Amino acid sequence: MDIDQPQYANYLPDELVLEILNYIPRDGRHQPVLANFCAVNRQWYDVGIATLYENPHLCGHRYALFVRTICPSILPRIKKSQLAGLVKVLNLSTIVHQGSKSTTARLLGRTKPSLEVFIAPQASFAINCWASLSKCTRLRTLDLSLVSEAISYQSLSHTLKQLSDLQRLYLPRCSTRYDVNIYENRLVWPPRLEHLALSGSVSGKFLWEMTKQPDTFPPTLSSMSILHCPSLDYNGIKPLLENLSDTLTTVTLRDLPSVKQGRFNQILDWLPHLTDLTIAADYIDCEFGMRPQSFSPLHWQHAKPLERLTLLNSGNNDVDPEIAFSIPDIYDLIDCRFLGRLRRLTIAKSLGWESQGEGAELEALIELLVDELDCENWEKRRWHYANIGPVKEKMKYRQWIKTTSIGRRMRAKLVILDRR
Repeated sequence: MDIDQPQYANYLPDELVLEILNYIPRDGRHQPVLANFCAVNRQWYDVGIATLYENPHLCGHRYALFVRTICPSILPRIKKSQLAGLVKVLNLSTIVHQGSKSTTARLLGRTKPSLEVFIAPQASFAINCWASLSKCTRLRTLDLSLVSEAISYQSLSHTLKQLSDLQRLYLPRCSTRYDVNIYENRLVWPPRLEHLALSGSVSGKFLWEMTKQPDTFPPTLSSMSILHCPSLDYNGIKPLLENLSDTLTTVTLRDLPSVKQGRFNQILDWLPHLTDLTIAADYIDCEFGMRPQSFSPLHWQHAKPLERLTLLNSGNNDVDPEIAFSIPDIYDLIDCRFLGRLRRLTIAKSLGWESQGEGAELEALIELLVDELDCENWEKRRWHYANIGPVKEKMKYRQWIKTTSIGRRMRAKLVILDRR
């Protein structure tokens, strides 16, 4: 044998193949790379095929090929594809004209043993999909936010009763249809539900029943989003939030054109456990937080639990600039330690705060949040810094947030959203 002839290994241990697989990003652009990985040989196929089908990125011709693989035929005598049992995430948000309602129902029926996340398509989700969806008993996330066809809350209620593991539910923006005597039996939410997103025509009878029957919500419900609800106003939102005040810690309120300026000033009182708030600045004003005049840094232990605040712009033209919530208002709430636990402040660029005072006010706000408040909490081991563990002797706050991974992760931040 020629000793100069290169030698190639025909086999690699599974551990090395898995290590190679971990270098391939899990996004749509690299999905062809993942497919080529599975085409190397039988061993690589066995190692990578579950990853390829776990969360497929479907668009254009990829969707047609995926349907042909998962649903080779509607005939019962045709053997079902074993690959259907590998699909955990079925994201059809990019499917508009390529799909059909019957195809969506068939995909749900084939992937039901393993499906954990389903994002419904805009146009190809209808009444014939509910039966298949109700059999996806391992489902943890159900996103109907893109659905354009009016849904029946009777079908929704029946389906939710079967999804005992559901944790996140996003209702559609489209109109809704109420069937006769729908509420003879109470609408019962999944027992493990953690996040509920309300949108569209969430008003009238549906909202009334939710408000009247707060005990139907599970104790696990800690997060709620209310957005894109044109007819929902302060009088509908406040009672709903107050009914859930014992459990809610995360709330998002935006794109609510019927809500007037200043109507949500007291939201921190309505929700005493709120730690994460995303809200349009149009719904609050200079009285946000309702801080007592006597509150000072000496009362730091009574600070509100809010840790993350995101301020957006809803584009409401009826806002009075004289009382609008501004940089001095948030500065005052932090400076007196009324929001002494605040760790992350996110501001939409469209609010124009960067241009106020040529940016000097914003720079002062950043200095207060990071250099003063966060440094003080770190040095005195308050709030989230109470259990950070041992710190290198003589290490200062600035050194800690720059040189340690936990410091970079836990430090306070002010973020500007460019696209809002």
